[in-house]
Amino acid sequence: MYFEEFYVGQAFPLEPVVVTKEDILAFARPFDPQRIHVDESFAAKGPYGGLIASGYHTLSIVWSQWIKADVLGDQSLGGLGLDRVVWSAPVRPGDQLSTTVAVARVRKSSNLVRGIVSFHFDVQNQDDVTVMVTDGAALVQRRSG
Repeated sequence: MYFEEFYVGQAFPLEPVVVTKEDILAFARPFDPQRIHVDESFAAKGPYGGLIASGYHTLSIVWSQWIKADVLGDQSLGGLGLDRVVWSAPVRPGDQLSTTVAVARVRKSSNLVRGIVSFHFDVQNQDDVTVMVTDGAALVQRRSG
């Protein structure tokens, strides 16, 4: 989508994804090897009562689903970063994550080739519990550019 096609409040539901124990271990072992993510016995005795996904794993899953949705497509000129990431509830093996991405702000830039679109990501599990929210922005090609 081109910059001019985005408007505040526009929402994009992403394809739900189920997080398996194998997924959690495969991500955590190389990227976040904290024991609550890789050691089932340790995690069972901890505050979450079992293995949980790394928050960075959750963020990676959501990002992958966003890219697969191909909303920005070839008009994406790169991300500008995340303003915040909040992990508000643990993601457990078997959880199904559903994400809605909403346009929070649309800003023209002085560059006639691109504009800035800010997005709010809201991620919930199968029980409608919010497990993560994040806000970010991307440079998006303008039709006139």
